[in-house]
Amino acid sequence: QHTRRKLGLAPTRILHHISESCYHSTMKVIYAALLLATAVPSILASAAQVENGATNTVSLRGKDENRRIDSAKIISHPLLPHREVLNRRRLELNFDESWMPEEEEGSRRNLGEGPRHQQLGALYQGYGTHYVDLWVGKPIPQRQTVIVDTGSSVTAFPCSNCHNCGESYHTDGYFAIGESETYRVTDCGSSSCTMGYCTPPTEGYSHKVCSIRMSYAEGSSWSAIEATDVVYAGGMHDGAVSPDEEENVDVEDNFGDSPRDAYGFGFDLKFGCQYSITGLFISQLADGIMGMEVSSNSFWKQMYSAGAIDEKKFSLCFSRQTTASRKGTEAGVMTLGGFDTRLQKTPMVYANHQWSYKYFGVHVKAVYIRSNGGESALPDSDEQVVHKLDVSGGVMIDSGTTDTYLPLKLQHKFEALWREITGAPYSNDEVEISHEDLLALPTVLFQLEAHADSINEELEPKKTVGLAGLVDAKNPQDILVAMPATHYMEYSVEYDIYKPRIYFRQKSDAVLGANFMMGHDILFDAEKGRIGFSESDCDYMSIVQNAASSTRD
Repeated sequence: QHTRRKLGLAPTRILHHISESCYHSTMKVIYAALLLATAVPSILASAAQVENGATNTVSLRGKDENRRIDSAKIISHPLLPHREVLNRRRLELNFDESWMPEEEEGSRRNLGEGPRHQQLGALYQGYGTHYVDLWVGKPIPQRQTVIVDTGSSVTAFPCSNCHNCGESYHTDGYFAIGESETYRVTDCGSSSCTMGYCTPPTEGYSHKVCSIRMSYAEGSSWSAIEATDVVYAGGMHDGAVSPDEEENVDVEDNFGDSPRDAYGFGFDLKFGCQYSITGLFISQLADGIMGMEVSSNSFWKQMYSAGAIDEKKFSLCFSRQTTASRKGTEAGVMTLGGFDTRLQKTPMVYANHQWSYKYFGVHVKAVYIRSNGGESALPDSDEQVVHKLDVSGGVMIDSGTTDTYLPLKLQHKFEALWREITGAPYSNDEVEISHEDLLALPTVLFQLEAHADSINEELEPKKTVGLAGLVDAKNPQDILVAMPATHYMEYSVEYDIYKPRIYFRQKSDAVLGANFMMGHDILFDAEKGRIGFSESDCDYMSIVQNAASSTRD
Protein backbone atom coordinates (compact mmCIF):
# COMPACT_ATOMS: atom_id res chain seq x y z
CA GLN A 1 0.00 0.00 0.00
CA HIS A 2 1.56 3.26 -1.16
CA THR A 3 0.66 6.77 -0.13
CA ARG A 4 1.43 9.97 -1.95
CA ARG A 5 1.82 13.50 -0.70
CA LYS A 6 2.21 16.38 -3.13
CA LEU A 7 5.41 18.37 -3.07
CA GLY A 8 6.92 21.00 -5.30
CA LEU A 9 3.66 22.74 -6.15
CA ALA A 10 3.15 26.11 -7.75
CA PRO A 11 2.75 28.95 -5.21
CA THR A 12 -0.81 29.41 -3.94
CA ARG A 13 -2.03 26.32 -5.80
CA ILE A 14 -2.56 22.77 -4.63
CA LEU A 15 -3.01 20.08 -7.25
CA HIS A 16 -3.99 16.54 -6.37
CA HIS A 17 -3.40 13.39 -8.37
CA ILE A 18 -3.73 9.66 -7.83
CA SER A 19 -2.16 6.59 -9.35
CA GLU A 20 -2.54 2.88 -8.73
CA SER A 21 -0.51 0.12 -7.07
CA CYS A 22 0.65 -2.95 -8.97
CA TYR A 23 -1.93 -5.37 -7.59
CA HIS A 24 -3.62 -4.05 -4.53
CA SER A 25 -5.10 -0.58 -4.78
CA THR A 26 -3.22 2.66 -4.41
CA MET A 27 -4.43 5.66 -2.44
CA LYS A 28 -3.05 9.11 -2.44
CA VAL A 29 -2.67 11.05 0.79
CA ILE A 30 -4.71 14.15 0.16
CA TYR A 31 -4.42 17.42 1.90
CA ALA A 32 -7.41 16.56 4.01
CA ALA A 33 -5.41 17.88 6.94
CA LEU A 34 -6.30 21.30 5.54
CA LEU A 35 -9.92 20.26 5.32
CA LEU A 36 -10.02 18.87 8.83
CA ALA A 37 -8.07 21.82 10.25
CA THR A 38 -11.04 24.03 9.48
CA ALA A 39 -13.82 21.47 9.50
CA VAL A 40 -12.87 19.21 12.41
CA PRO A 41 -11.47 20.91 15.49
CA SER A 42 -12.05 17.72 17.41
CA ILE A 43 -13.27 14.17 16.92
CA LEU A 44 -14.79 12.51 19.95
CA ALA A 45 -15.51 8.83 19.99
CA SER A 46 -17.24 6.53 22.42
CA ALA A 47 -18.91 3.14 22.05
CA ALA A 48 -22.44 2.55 23.20
CA GLN A 49 -25.63 0.80 22.17
CA VAL A 50 -27.86 3.11 20.15
CA GLU A 51 -30.48 2.75 22.86
CA ASN A 52 -28.12 4.37 25.36
CA GLY A 53 -28.04 7.66 23.45
CA ALA A 54 -25.20 9.82 22.15
CA THR A 55 -22.27 11.24 24.04
CA ASN A 56 -20.81 14.72 23.67
CA THR A 57 -20.05 15.75 20.11
CA VAL A 58 -18.79 18.84 18.36
CA SER A 59 -21.05 20.16 15.61
CA LEU A 60 -19.47 21.92 12.65
CA ARG A 61 -21.12 23.82 9.85
CA GLY A 62 -20.06 23.89 6.22
CA LYS A 63 -20.66 26.71 3.78
CA ASP A 64 -23.88 26.18 1.82
CA GLU A 65 -24.28 28.05 -1.44
CA ASN A 66 -27.44 28.52 -3.45
CA ARG A 67 -26.75 28.28 -7.14
CA ARG A 68 -28.68 28.87 -10.37
CA ILE A 69 -30.21 25.81 -12.01
CA ASP A 70 -30.65 25.56 -15.76
CA SER A 71 -32.33 23.04 -18.01
CA ALA A 72 -29.77 20.31 -18.36
CA LYS A 73 -27.86 18.25 -20.81
CA ILE A 74 -26.79 15.10 -19.04
CA ILE A 75 -24.15 12.59 -20.02
CA SER A 76 -24.00 9.08 -18.55
CA HIS A 77 -20.94 6.90 -18.98
CA PRO A 78 -21.42 3.22 -18.12
CA LEU A 79 -18.47 1.28 -16.74
CA LEU A 80 -18.37 -1.66 -19.11
CA PRO A 81 -16.14 -4.62 -19.81
CA HIS A 82 -14.62 -4.72 -23.26
CA ARG A 83 -16.41 -7.99 -23.99
CA GLU A 84 -19.75 -6.17 -23.71
CA VAL A 85 -18.96 -3.34 -26.11
CA LEU A 86 -20.27 -4.99 -29.28
CA ASN A 87 -23.33 -6.30 -27.45
CA ARG A 88 -23.97 -2.83 -26.06
CA ARG A 89 -23.82 -1.28 -29.51
CA ARG A 90 -26.27 -3.82 -30.92
CA LEU A 91 -28.73 -3.31 -28.08
CA GLU A 92 -28.60 0.46 -28.11
CA LEU A 93 -29.47 0.67 -31.78
CA ASN A 94 -32.96 -0.37 -30.62
CA PHE A 95 -32.95 1.66 -27.41
CA ASP A 96 -36.30 3.17 -26.52
CA GLU A 97 -37.44 5.13 -23.45
CA SER A 98 -41.20 4.73 -23.75
CA TRP A 99 -41.19 1.95 -21.16
CA MET A 100 -39.68 4.22 -18.48
CA PRO A 101 -42.00 5.60 -15.77
CA GLU A 102 -42.22 9.35 -15.29
CA GLU A 103 -39.48 10.46 -12.93
CA GLU A 104 -39.18 13.02 -10.19
CA GLU A 105 -38.09 16.57 -10.88
CA GLY A 106 -34.33 16.88 -10.82
CA SER A 107 -33.62 13.60 -12.57
CA ARG A 108 -32.08 13.61 -16.00
CA ARG A 109 -35.48 12.92 -17.62
CA ASN A 110 -37.25 16.00 -16.22
CA LEU A 111 -34.66 18.74 -16.32
CA GLY A 112 -36.38 21.03 -18.76
CA GLU A 113 -38.62 21.16 -21.78
CA GLY A 114 -35.76 21.43 -24.27
CA PRO A 115 -33.86 18.57 -25.91
CA ARG A 116 -32.95 15.81 -23.46
CA HIS A 117 -29.40 14.49 -23.60
CA GLN A 118 -27.73 11.49 -22.08
CA GLN A 119 -24.66 9.81 -23.47
CA LEU A 120 -23.85 6.23 -22.58
CA GLY A 121 -20.11 5.73 -22.95
CA ALA A 122 -17.66 3.27 -21.43
CA LEU A 123 -15.84 3.43 -18.09
CA TYR A 124 -13.70 0.73 -16.55
CA GLN A 125 -12.07 -0.48 -13.35
CA GLY A 126 -8.36 -0.09 -12.73
CA TYR A 127 -6.27 -1.35 -9.85
CA GLY A 128 -8.60 -0.17 -7.12
CA THR A 129 -9.76 2.88 -9.06
CA HIS A 130 -12.24 3.64 -11.83
CA TYR A 131 -11.43 5.21 -15.16
CA VAL A 132 -13.14 6.57 -18.27
CA ASP A 133 -12.24 6.75 -21.94
CA LEU A 134 -11.25 10.24 -23.05
CA TRP A 135 -10.96 10.93 -26.79
CA VAL A 136 -8.60 13.78 -27.60
CA GLY A 137 -7.83 15.79 -30.74
CA LYS A 138 -8.92 16.09 -34.38
CA PRO A 139 -9.36 15.02 -37.11
CA ILE A 140 -9.02 11.53 -35.61
CA PRO A 141 -9.51 11.55 -31.82
CA GLN A 142 -7.01 9.51 -29.82
CA ARG A 143 -8.06 7.50 -26.76
CA GLN A 144 -6.56 8.19 -23.35
CA THR A 145 -7.98 6.45 -20.27
CA VAL A 146 -8.14 8.62 -17.14
CA ILE A 147 -8.90 7.85 -13.49
CA VAL A 148 -12.04 9.62 -12.26
CA ASP A 149 -10.79 11.50 -9.19
CA THR A 150 -12.91 13.82 -7.02
CA GLY A 151 -9.77 14.60 -5.02
CA SER A 152 -7.91 16.46 -7.77
CA SER A 153 -8.58 19.21 -10.29
CA VAL A 154 -6.31 18.68 -13.30
CA THR A 155 -6.79 16.23 -16.17
CA ALA A 156 -3.40 14.93 -17.36
CA PHE A 157 -1.92 12.07 -19.40
CA PRO A 158 1.39 11.22 -21.15
CA CYS A 159 2.12 12.86 -24.49
CA SER A 160 4.41 11.78 -27.34
CA ASN A 161 7.41 13.66 -25.95
CA CYS A 162 7.21 11.59 -22.74
CA HIS A 163 9.97 8.98 -22.45
CA ASN A 164 9.65 5.72 -20.46
CA CYS A 165 6.20 6.77 -19.29
CA GLY A 166 4.51 3.39 -18.84
CA GLU A 167 3.28 2.62 -22.34
CA SER A 168 3.74 -1.11 -21.74
CA TYR A 169 1.60 -0.92 -18.57
CA HIS A 170 -1.08 1.54 -19.66
CA THR A 171 -4.13 0.81 -21.76
CA ASP A 172 -2.98 3.09 -24.62
CA GLY A 173 0.03 4.64 -26.27
CA TYR A 174 1.09 8.23 -25.66
CA PHE A 175 -1.05 11.05 -27.01
CA ALA A 176 0.51 12.00 -30.35
CA ILE A 177 0.42 15.78 -30.28
CA GLY A 178 1.64 16.06 -33.88
CA GLU A 179 -1.41 14.18 -35.15
CA SER A 180 -3.94 16.60 -33.66
CA GLU A 181 -4.75 19.72 -35.63
CA THR A 182 -6.49 21.29 -32.64
CA TYR A 183 -3.73 20.81 -30.05
CA ARG A 184 -2.20 24.03 -28.72
CA VAL A 185 0.13 24.90 -25.86
CA THR A 186 -0.62 27.76 -23.48
CA ASP A 187 1.80 30.60 -24.19
CA CYS A 188 2.17 32.36 -20.86
CA GLY A 189 3.86 35.24 -22.62
CA SER A 190 0.46 36.24 -24.00
CA SER A 191 -1.93 34.61 -21.52
CA SER A 192 -1.91 33.54 -17.90
CA CYS A 193 -1.40 30.03 -16.54
CA THR A 194 -4.43 28.47 -14.91
CA MET A 195 -2.92 25.19 -13.71
CA GLY A 196 0.78 25.80 -13.18
CA TYR A 197 3.38 28.54 -13.44
CA CYS A 198 5.18 30.28 -16.27
CA THR A 199 8.63 28.95 -17.18
CA PRO A 200 11.21 29.75 -19.90
CA PRO A 201 10.96 27.81 -23.19
CA THR A 202 11.65 24.09 -22.80
CA GLU A 203 12.78 21.58 -25.38
CA GLY A 204 10.48 21.71 -28.40
CA TYR A 205 8.95 25.10 -27.60
CA SER A 206 10.03 28.56 -28.70
CA HIS A 207 7.99 30.51 -26.17
CA LYS A 208 7.36 30.52 -22.45
CA VAL A 209 5.10 27.71 -21.31
CA CYS A 210 2.92 26.92 -18.30
CA SER A 211 4.54 24.08 -16.38
CA ILE A 212 2.81 21.74 -13.94
CA ARG A 213 4.91 19.59 -11.63
CA MET A 214 3.73 17.09 -9.04
CA SER A 215 5.84 15.11 -6.54
CA TYR A 216 4.86 12.58 -3.90
CA ALA A 217 6.40 11.49 -0.63
CA GLU A 218 6.86 7.87 -1.78
CA GLY A 219 8.94 9.00 -4.75
CA SER A 220 6.52 9.26 -7.67
CA SER A 221 6.24 12.44 -9.71
CA TRP A 222 5.13 13.87 -13.02
CA SER A 223 5.71 17.01 -15.05
CA ALA A 224 3.51 18.46 -17.77
CA ILE A 225 2.88 21.40 -20.06
CA GLU A 226 -0.50 23.12 -19.90
CA ALA A 227 -2.26 22.60 -23.23
CA THR A 228 -5.72 22.70 -24.82
CA ASP A 229 -7.43 20.34 -27.24
CA VAL A 230 -10.90 19.16 -28.23
CA VAL A 231 -12.07 16.20 -26.11
CA TYR A 232 -15.09 14.08 -25.40
CA ALA A 233 -15.57 11.38 -22.77
CA GLY A 234 -17.07 7.93 -23.21
CA GLY A 235 -18.21 7.00 -26.70
CA MET A 236 -17.08 3.83 -28.42
CA HIS A 237 -14.41 1.99 -26.47
CA ASP A 238 -12.45 0.63 -29.42
CA GLY A 239 -12.76 3.46 -31.93
CA ALA A 240 -13.49 7.16 -32.19
CA VAL A 241 -16.67 8.53 -33.72
CA SER A 242 -15.87 9.30 -37.36
CA PRO A 243 -16.18 12.80 -38.86
CA ASP A 244 -18.90 11.49 -41.19
CA GLU A 245 -21.01 10.38 -38.23
CA GLU A 246 -20.42 13.73 -36.56
CA GLU A 247 -21.66 15.65 -39.56
CA ASN A 248 -24.71 13.52 -40.29
CA VAL A 249 -26.29 13.19 -36.86
CA ASP A 250 -28.45 15.91 -35.34
CA VAL A 251 -27.55 16.06 -31.67
CA GLU A 252 -30.73 17.94 -30.79
CA ASP A 253 -32.87 14.98 -31.90
CA ASN A 254 -31.41 12.36 -29.56
CA PHE A 255 -31.10 11.79 -25.87
CA GLY A 256 -27.36 11.17 -25.90
CA ASP A 257 -27.88 7.59 -24.75
CA SER A 258 -25.92 6.11 -27.64
CA PRO A 259 -22.12 6.10 -27.47
CA ARG A 260 -22.23 7.50 -31.00
CA ASP A 261 -23.54 10.75 -29.50
CA ALA A 262 -20.42 11.34 -27.42
CA TYR A 263 -18.88 13.80 -29.85
CA GLY A 264 -21.90 16.08 -29.34
CA PHE A 265 -20.64 16.78 -25.83
CA GLY A 266 -17.11 17.61 -26.90
CA PHE A 267 -15.40 20.82 -25.83
CA ASP A 268 -12.00 22.50 -25.53
CA LEU A 269 -10.28 21.14 -22.42
CA LYS A 270 -7.22 22.58 -20.69
CA PHE A 271 -5.10 19.70 -19.45
CA GLY A 272 -1.60 18.64 -18.49
CA CYS A 273 0.36 17.16 -21.39
CA GLN A 274 2.85 15.05 -19.46
CA TYR A 275 6.47 14.82 -20.63
CA SER A 276 7.85 13.01 -17.58
CA ILE A 277 6.41 10.55 -15.04
CA THR A 278 8.09 8.36 -12.42
CA GLY A 279 7.23 5.70 -9.86
CA LEU A 280 3.75 4.26 -9.64
CA PHE A 281 2.46 6.50 -12.41
CA ILE A 282 4.41 4.30 -14.80
CA SER A 283 2.88 0.99 -13.68
CA GLN A 284 -0.75 2.04 -13.26
CA LEU A 285 -3.35 0.65 -15.67
CA ALA A 286 -5.01 3.90 -16.74
CA ASP A 287 -3.06 6.37 -18.87
CA GLY A 288 -3.77 9.44 -16.76
CA ILE A 289 -6.21 11.19 -14.45
CA MET A 290 -9.43 13.20 -14.70
CA GLY A 291 -9.69 15.87 -12.00
CA MET A 292 -13.26 16.19 -10.67
CA GLU A 293 -12.97 18.28 -7.49
CA VAL A 294 -14.62 21.68 -6.98
CA SER A 295 -12.37 23.80 -9.18
CA SER A 296 -12.55 25.87 -12.35
CA ASN A 297 -9.91 23.51 -13.79
CA SER A 298 -11.93 20.35 -13.15
CA PHE A 299 -13.22 18.36 -16.09
CA TRP A 300 -16.89 18.77 -15.23
CA LYS A 301 -16.52 22.51 -14.54
CA GLN A 302 -14.75 23.14 -17.84
CA MET A 303 -17.44 21.10 -19.55
CA TYR A 304 -20.12 23.24 -17.93
CA SER A 305 -18.34 26.50 -18.76
CA ALA A 306 -18.12 25.39 -22.40
CA GLY A 307 -21.89 24.72 -22.50
CA ALA A 308 -21.53 20.99 -23.08
CA ILE A 309 -23.66 20.29 -19.98
CA ASP A 310 -26.22 22.64 -18.46
CA GLU A 311 -25.82 21.99 -14.75
CA LYS A 312 -22.86 21.87 -12.40
CA LYS A 313 -23.35 18.34 -11.16
CA PHE A 314 -22.34 14.76 -11.90
CA SER A 315 -22.85 11.35 -10.36
CA LEU A 316 -20.66 8.30 -9.84
CA CYS A 317 -21.94 4.77 -9.36
CA PHE A 318 -19.18 2.30 -8.46
CA SER A 319 -19.18 -1.46 -8.40
CA ARG A 320 -16.10 -3.65 -7.97
CA GLN A 321 -14.90 -6.77 -9.70
CA THR A 322 -12.20 -9.12 -8.49
CA THR A 323 -9.89 -8.44 -11.45
CA ALA A 324 -8.95 -5.62 -13.80
CA SER A 325 -7.53 -5.92 -17.30
CA ARG A 326 -6.33 -3.72 -20.14
CA LYS A 327 -9.41 -4.74 -22.11
CA GLY A 328 -11.72 -3.25 -19.50
CA THR A 329 -13.68 -4.57 -16.53
CA GLU A 330 -17.25 -3.55 -15.68
CA ALA A 331 -17.31 -1.21 -12.71
CA GLY A 332 -20.33 1.08 -12.76
CA VAL A 333 -21.53 4.34 -14.33
CA MET A 334 -20.60 8.02 -14.45
CA THR A 335 -23.22 10.63 -15.35
CA LEU A 336 -22.20 14.18 -16.25
CA GLY A 337 -24.82 16.89 -15.82
CA GLY A 338 -27.10 15.12 -13.35
CA PHE A 339 -28.11 11.56 -12.42
CA ASP A 340 -30.05 8.71 -14.01
CA THR A 341 -32.93 7.32 -11.94
CA ARG A 342 -32.78 4.02 -13.85
CA LEU A 343 -29.71 3.20 -11.78
CA GLN A 344 -31.42 3.79 -8.45
CA LYS A 345 -32.94 1.06 -6.31
CA THR A 346 -33.91 3.48 -3.52
CA PRO A 347 -34.94 7.15 -3.36
CA MET A 348 -32.04 9.58 -3.58
CA VAL A 349 -31.49 11.35 -0.26
CA TYR A 350 -29.20 14.32 0.20
CA ALA A 351 -26.37 15.11 2.59
CA ASN A 352 -25.07 18.61 3.14
CA HIS A 353 -21.91 19.41 1.20
CA GLN A 354 -19.11 20.80 3.35
CA TRP A 355 -17.58 23.63 1.28
CA SER A 356 -14.06 23.42 2.69
CA TYR A 357 -11.37 24.20 0.13
CA LYS A 358 -12.01 22.38 -3.14
CA TYR A 359 -13.13 19.04 -1.79
CA PHE A 360 -16.49 17.36 -1.94
CA GLY A 361 -17.05 16.71 1.75
CA VAL A 362 -19.79 15.64 4.13
CA HIS A 363 -20.37 16.13 7.86
CA VAL A 364 -20.15 12.74 9.59
CA LYS A 365 -22.22 12.79 12.80
CA ALA A 366 -21.88 9.14 13.83
CA VAL A 367 -20.46 5.79 12.78
CA TYR A 368 -22.32 2.56 13.58
CA ILE A 369 -21.20 -1.05 13.57
CA ARG A 370 -24.10 -3.40 12.84
CA SER A 371 -23.83 -7.04 13.81
CA ASN A 372 -24.66 -9.88 11.40
CA GLY A 373 -23.99 -7.92 8.24
CA GLY A 374 -26.53 -6.79 5.69
CA GLU A 375 -25.91 -5.02 2.37
CA SER A 376 -28.43 -2.20 2.78
CA ALA A 377 -28.72 0.69 5.22
CA LEU A 378 -32.01 -0.81 6.41
CA PRO A 379 -31.64 -4.07 8.38
CA ASP A 380 -33.13 -7.24 6.91
CA SER A 381 -33.09 -9.26 10.12
CA ASP A 382 -33.98 -8.75 13.79
CA GLU A 383 -30.56 -10.20 14.61
CA GLN A 384 -28.86 -7.16 13.12
CA VAL A 385 -28.18 -4.78 16.02
CA VAL A 386 -26.46 -1.43 15.61
CA HIS A 387 -23.85 -0.06 18.02
CA LYS A 388 -22.88 3.59 17.91
CA LEU A 389 -19.58 5.47 17.77
CA ASP A 390 -20.13 9.22 18.13
CA VAL A 391 -18.00 11.40 15.89
CA SER A 392 -18.31 14.90 14.53
CA GLY A 393 -16.46 16.37 11.61
CA GLY A 394 -16.17 17.12 7.94
CA VAL A 395 -14.79 14.28 5.84
CA MET A 396 -13.74 14.26 2.20
CA ILE A 397 -15.29 11.91 -0.37
CA ASP A 398 -12.48 10.94 -2.74
CA SER A 399 -13.14 8.61 -5.65
CA GLY A 400 -9.42 8.51 -6.42
CA THR A 401 -8.57 6.98 -3.03
CA THR A 402 -9.26 3.26 -3.00
CA ASP A 403 -9.74 2.80 0.75
CA THR A 404 -11.49 4.51 3.64
CA TYR A 405 -9.47 6.23 6.38
CA LEU A 406 -11.08 7.06 9.71
CA PRO A 407 -9.68 9.35 12.43
CA LEU A 408 -6.98 7.81 14.56
CA LYS A 409 -8.87 8.83 17.70
CA LEU A 410 -11.67 6.50 16.68
CA GLN A 411 -9.49 3.41 16.38
CA HIS A 412 -9.53 2.16 19.99
CA LYS A 413 -13.31 2.40 20.37
CA PHE A 414 -13.91 0.88 16.93
CA GLU A 415 -11.64 -2.08 17.61
CA ALA A 416 -13.12 -2.68 21.07
CA LEU A 417 -16.65 -2.70 19.70
CA TRP A 418 -15.63 -4.91 16.80
CA ARG A 419 -14.16 -7.48 19.21
CA GLU A 420 -17.32 -7.34 21.32
CA ILE A 421 -19.50 -8.08 18.28
CA THR A 422 -17.33 -10.63 16.45
CA GLY A 423 -15.22 -12.11 19.23
CA ALA A 424 -12.11 -11.42 17.17
CA PRO A 425 -9.78 -8.41 16.85
CA TYR A 426 -10.02 -5.98 13.93
CA SER A 427 -6.86 -5.63 11.89
CA ASN A 428 -5.78 -5.00 8.32
CA ASP A 429 -4.16 -8.43 8.04
CA GLU A 430 -5.18 -10.76 5.25
CA VAL A 431 -7.61 -13.51 6.27
CA GLU A 432 -9.02 -16.71 4.78
CA ILE A 433 -12.80 -16.85 5.24
CA SER A 434 -15.72 -18.36 3.38
CA HIS A 435 -18.20 -16.24 1.47
CA GLU A 436 -20.84 -17.12 4.07
CA ASP A 437 -18.60 -15.84 6.86
CA LEU A 438 -17.87 -12.72 4.83
CA LEU A 439 -21.56 -11.86 4.66
CA ALA A 440 -21.86 -12.35 8.43
CA LEU A 441 -19.20 -9.73 9.20
CA PRO A 442 -20.43 -6.40 10.59
CA THR A 443 -21.74 -3.67 8.31
CA VAL A 444 -20.36 -0.19 8.97
CA LEU A 445 -22.91 2.62 8.75
CA PHE A 446 -22.16 6.33 8.37
CA GLN A 447 -24.63 8.99 9.52
CA LEU A 448 -24.28 12.20 7.50
CA GLU A 449 -25.81 15.60 8.14
CA ALA A 450 -28.84 16.14 5.89
CA HIS A 451 -29.15 18.92 3.36
CA ALA A 452 -31.97 20.92 4.96
CA ASP A 453 -33.43 22.28 1.72
CA SER A 454 -33.65 18.81 0.15
CA ILE A 455 -35.58 16.95 2.87
CA ASN A 456 -38.55 15.08 1.45
CA GLU A 457 -41.24 15.03 4.14
CA GLU A 458 -43.16 12.37 2.24
CA LEU A 459 -40.45 9.79 2.96
CA GLU A 460 -40.88 7.80 6.20
CA PRO A 461 -37.49 8.00 7.99
CA LYS A 462 -37.85 4.59 9.65
CA LYS A 463 -38.83 2.82 6.44
CA THR A 464 -36.81 4.66 3.80
CA VAL A 465 -33.45 3.25 2.81
CA GLY A 466 -30.84 5.92 3.36
CA LEU A 467 -32.56 7.82 6.18
CA ALA A 468 -31.49 7.59 9.83
CA GLY A 469 -34.90 7.18 11.48
CA LEU A 470 -34.07 3.77 12.99
CA VAL A 471 -30.80 4.88 14.57
CA ASP A 472 -31.36 8.53 15.53
CA ALA A 473 -34.82 9.62 16.65
CA LYS A 474 -33.64 13.22 17.11
CA ASN A 475 -32.26 13.51 13.57
CA PRO A 476 -34.36 11.07 11.53
CA GLN A 477 -33.82 12.96 8.25
CA ASP A 478 -30.06 12.54 8.40
CA ILE A 479 -28.50 10.30 5.77
CA LEU A 480 -27.37 6.74 6.51
CA VAL A 481 -24.88 5.09 4.14
CA ALA A 482 -24.07 1.38 4.45
CA MET A 483 -20.60 -0.06 3.91
CA PRO A 484 -20.98 -3.86 4.04
CA ALA A 485 -18.13 -6.33 4.29
CA THR A 486 -18.37 -7.00 0.55
CA HIS A 487 -17.16 -3.42 0.07
CA TYR A 488 -14.51 -2.96 2.77
CA MET A 489 -13.04 -6.46 2.40
CA GLU A 490 -10.87 -6.65 -0.73
CA TYR A 491 -10.64 -10.09 -2.30
CA SER A 492 -7.52 -11.55 -3.92
CA VAL A 493 -8.34 -14.05 -6.67
CA GLU A 494 -4.74 -15.18 -6.81
CA TYR A 495 -4.48 -16.11 -3.14
CA ASP A 496 -8.18 -16.60 -2.25
CA ILE A 497 -7.92 -14.26 0.74
CA TYR A 498 -9.61 -11.09 1.97
CA LYS A 499 -8.06 -7.93 3.37
CA PRO A 500 -9.97 -5.34 5.46
CA ARG A 501 -9.45 -1.89 3.97
CA ILE A 502 -10.77 0.49 6.60
CA TYR A 503 -7.72 2.16 8.12
CA PHE A 504 -6.93 4.39 11.08
CA ARG A 505 -3.51 5.60 9.96
CA GLN A 506 -4.27 9.28 9.48
CA LYS A 507 -3.47 11.42 12.50
CA SER A 508 -5.40 14.52 11.53
CA ASP A 509 -7.47 13.70 8.46
CA ALA A 510 -10.10 11.26 7.25
CA VAL A 511 -11.35 10.25 3.82
CA LEU A 512 -14.23 8.21 2.48
CA GLY A 513 -12.76 6.42 -0.52
CA ALA A 514 -14.02 4.33 -3.42
CA ASN A 515 -14.89 1.34 -1.22
CA PHE A 516 -17.26 3.62 0.75
CA MET A 517 -18.85 4.80 -2.49
CA MET A 518 -19.50 1.32 -3.88
CA GLY A 519 -23.07 0.19 -4.30
CA HIS A 520 -24.44 3.73 -4.45
CA ASP A 521 -25.29 6.21 -7.15
CA ILE A 522 -23.74 9.34 -5.63
CA LEU A 523 -24.66 12.78 -6.94
CA PHE A 524 -22.08 15.55 -6.56
CA ASP A 525 -24.32 18.60 -6.85
CA ALA A 526 -22.34 21.83 -6.87
CA GLU A 527 -25.49 23.69 -7.92
CA LYS A 528 -27.25 23.20 -4.60
CA GLY A 529 -24.37 22.36 -2.27
CA ARG A 530 -25.43 18.79 -1.62
CA ILE A 531 -24.33 15.19 -2.17
CA GLY A 532 -27.05 12.64 -2.97
CA PHE A 533 -27.03 8.92 -2.18
CA SER A 534 -29.12 6.12 -3.64
CA GLU A 535 -28.38 2.41 -3.29
CA SER A 536 -27.67 0.78 -6.64
CA ASP A 537 -26.08 -2.26 -8.24
CA CYS A 538 -24.54 0.16 -10.79
CA ASP A 539 -25.30 -2.31 -13.58
CA TYR A 540 -25.54 -0.41 -16.83
CA MET A 541 -25.91 -3.44 -19.05
CA SER A 542 -29.12 -4.53 -17.34
CA ILE A 543 -30.60 -1.10 -18.10
CA VAL A 544 -29.74 -1.35 -21.78
CA GLN A 545 -30.94 -4.94 -22.06
CA ASN A 546 -34.25 -4.19 -20.33
CA ALA A 547 -34.79 -1.17 -22.54
CA ALA A 548 -34.05 -3.14 -25.70
CA SER A 549 -36.34 -5.97 -24.57
CA SER A 550 -39.16 -3.51 -23.93
CA THR A 551 -38.64 -2.02 -27.37
CA ARG A 552 -38.87 -5.44 -29.02
CA ASP A 553 -42.06 -6.23 -27.07
